[in-house]
Amino acid sequence: MPMQRGSTKHGPVKDDSLAHEVDGIVRAGRDTRTEEWRSAEPPGEDQPQVAIIPETSGADQGAAANTAAAAQARTDLARWFDRHDFPARAAQLAHGLRGRNAPEQLVELLRALPKRQQYNSVGDLWRALHGGEDIETVRF
Repeated sequence: MPMQRGSTKHGPVKDDSLAHEVDGIVRAGRDTRTEEWRSAEPPGEDQPQVAIIPETSGADQGAAANTAAAAQARTDLARWFDRHDFPARAAQLAHGLRGRNAPEQLVELLRALPKRQQYNSVGDLWRALHGGEDIETVRF
């Protein structure tokens, strides 16, 4: 029994080549071509501007910006740790960060955490640093 691909206009090879053409735009959110002649032309004077990413309402924009900023902050925290760093106590994590030349502000934040608390992941550490706030519940 043949599998349905969802497109009857062309075959799998053409589907893959079309997907490859827009892969950079999908990943980067902007045109990534180096040759200008390969890029799509901008809309004319009498045509509306088209955005790659659709706009959201005002209420959604504030929440999305807050979530994006929190996600970026969590990513910045996570980049200083490896998987083998966990589980550990805050003092052990702070000592490891000193060896990686992490920002002194981050080391001081870790030293201010409770001494006996053990953290199993970056998520646990994030919640401890931000008063139990979990970014994932806001985003989803």
